[in-house]
Amino acid sequence: MKKAVFVDTGFWIALFDRRDINHPFAKNSLKPLLENYRLYLSDFIVFETITYLNCSIKRHNLAVRFLAKVQEPTLTTLVVDEVIKAQALESFQKYSDKDLSITDCTSFALMLQKGIQLYAGFDDHFQQVGFVSALEQLNQGS
Repeated sequence: MKKAVFVDTGFWIALFDRRDINHPFAKNSLKPLLENYRLYLSDFIVFETITYLNCSIKRHNLAVRFLAKVQEPTLTTLVVDEVIKAQALESFQKYSDKDLSITDCTSFALMLQKGIQLYAGFDDHFQQVGFVSALEQLNQGS
């Protein structure tokens, strides 16, 4: 059975925005991720990525392509329910020393709920709270 990986907004942005500094790495990592892991994201990640692609870089076409991608059967979108929202707000308050978004905190809560230890993304927030980078593992060949 494949290990689970939670895919963060930064990975999706890098994958779809060719101007992103991490675009080449995200593009080269997608196939190995799909081959070796079961990929998860949340509805908050979907909304955050669509908003960034459409509003920040003004690329509605990329937002639509992203939306089509996350509807593929190789990806599982988890829903942030009221329990996860409450846990996220607790985490947000707990980690006052870190620059976290509420979406980050919902991701952490979902990962804990589902027993997901690995993530794919480019910021260090996940590692700061104890998760492991799947991208680093792929890069090291493990």
